[in-house]
Amino acid sequence: MNTVKLNLARKWRSKNFDEIIGQDLLIRMLKNSLYKGQYFPVYLFSGQRGCGKTTTARIFAAALNCEQLITFQNNPQKATLPCLDCASCKAMLAGKHPDFIEMDAASHTGVDNVRQIVEAAALMPLMGHKKIYLIDEAHMLSKAAFNALLKILEEPPASVLFILATTDPHKIIDTVKSRCFQLFFKSIDADILTNHLQRVCEQESIQFDQSGLQYIAQETEGSARDALNMLEQVRFSSSMVTKHAVQQVLGYLDDAQLIRLFDAVMTKTPRVVLEKIKEIKLASYAPEYVWRRFFELGRTLLWLKHGVPSEQFSEHTSTLERFVQHVSLEQLNYVLDALYENEALFLKTTGKYTLLEMILMQLCQNHSSKKDPSGSSSPAQQAVAQGEGEDADLEDEEFEEEEIEEEEEIEEEEEFSSMGAWHAFVEKVHTINDPLVTSIFTQGVFKQYDADAGSLEVVFPKDLAFFADWLRDTNKLWLPYLQKLFNTSVKFIPLFIGTTNVTRSPKIATQEMVTHTVKRDVPQHVEQKNNKPMSGVSKQFSTNPARSYTSRTSGYASQQQRYTSLQQMPASYSIDVSDASIWHKTNLILQYFPGTVREIRE
Repeated sequence: MNTVKLNLARKWRSKNFDEIIGQDLLIRMLKNSLYKGQYFPVYLFSGQRGCGKTTTARIFAAALNCEQLITFQNNPQKATLPCLDCASCKAMLAGKHPDFIEMDAASHTGVDNVRQIVEAAALMPLMGHKKIYLIDEAHMLSKAAFNALLKILEEPPASVLFILATTDPHKIIDTVKSRCFQLFFKSIDADILTNHLQRVCEQESIQFDQSGLQYIAQETEGSARDALNMLEQVRFSSSMVTKHAVQQVLGYLDDAQLIRLFDAVMTKTPRVVLEKIKEIKLASYAPEYVWRRFFELGRTLLWLKHGVPSEQFSEHTSTLERFVQHVSLEQLNYVLDALYENEALFLKTTGKYTLLEMILMQLCQNHSSKKDPSGSSSPAQQAVAQGEGEDADLEDEEFEEEEIEEEEEIEEEEEFSSMGAWHAFVEKVHTINDPLVTSIFTQGVFKQYDADAGSLEVVFPKDLAFFADWLRDTNKLWLPYLQKLFNTSVKFIPLFIGTTNVTRSPKIATQEMVTHTVKRDVPQHVEQKNNKPMSGVSKQFSTNPARSYTSRTSGYASQQQRYTSLQQMPASYSIDVSDASIWHKTNLILQYFPGTVREIRE
């Protein structure tokens, strides 16, 4: 009869306490318990997968019934537990010990299964001194099954001992935990696991590279079973266990290629990034791994930027030290922030490659717009860039005129330019198919724009503070317009501190009123520039520094005019809701409750 060949994980399962790796403290506690002959009626073994819970439980059960137990208690140096030679130990190795009952709680979750244990526990052991019940994956037991176990767990027969093993101890009810002697199995250290893999390779005649074994230990997160299974996969796919061979089995991108891709995103153009993605065939690798390694690479560069080396990417430290000199902390923080903000979406989406590619392009375009003046999103810079090729002499004259202006006039000019851009933004918001957002922004009053910090402060009435979350949740609708008119990194700061005698309900504001208000507030020079408020505002303001003070402050007058007109509105008036595409819910209500929609002032 042919002998069945076991896989490495089963073949190298520990058979005595000395073979268990990475759990020295727990093994010392169990051996001392055996030495003193003092046992707890219930043990709870918990910890991550593959760290030795079930194996330790079986070894402990074998030691309890081993014939060498008395010798061990008299002199621990003369005996090894379990001895593996006595009849009890051989029965345990063969899986036929009558006093060791192992139950999988995942397939025996009910009360009836627990009742069978309770009834059988009353019987005396047949071969050994103790009858041991090992309940694996104990957290899968139902609450009723746990309650049925409570009494026997607290006061079991003297010849019975229970061992519960679980990877989720928080799912075990507290009344059961309080009756257990709890032992937590930690993940195995990478160095210890690497040495264990090396010993296995030497015994199994497997050619290996030390970096390959270290990579396996790192990727399996301290699980001995996972590490042995991965070693076997690499063994069958390559003649030698190397880091590259392990990455091929896992579908992981090589670190060198990952660094080159990161370098292209941070320092090159979008076209170079796309060519690099095509070259390395990014879609052929595990997207979750690429995402995670981008995090780790950004974190490593952040540490190196502060002069602190990281354990990650240690083989490429010299390359990263040279690379980090060409990127700023702001860029690195921006990359990490973008990845964190999109992580939830990345985990949920089915098109992970597409989303990853899109985010990489956005990161690349962000640094490109900062380094390339022609790609700047600042209104003034874009206006200057557009005029460069057409009339360079005129542009030089404009700059000379700006340099001789007084400081107060320059500040006043910039403030008025920003206000004009704000009015143009409000007009753009009117095209959004969201009356609530349109009405909220219509009531905003421009306060100031700090070009250096990129912060835009707008004052809203206090009674609109309730809609602050709504503005934040709908920023995908209006933020692109704001970035186009101000800057891609503009920070919108709404201040709900304004006062007005008119209490407006954004949900019932009419499109007609919003349109009328916006068009009245926007300066004419913004409307007459071929619907290009950004470049129109910047160009006219920068080329006409000698205009009168009245012309420059017309925007302030329009703000006051708006509040004056609001105060003169009638106490109530009807609203035109005939456009069903905008007032969908309102028209739906009117089908069942006919009437007229009116806005009422307080």
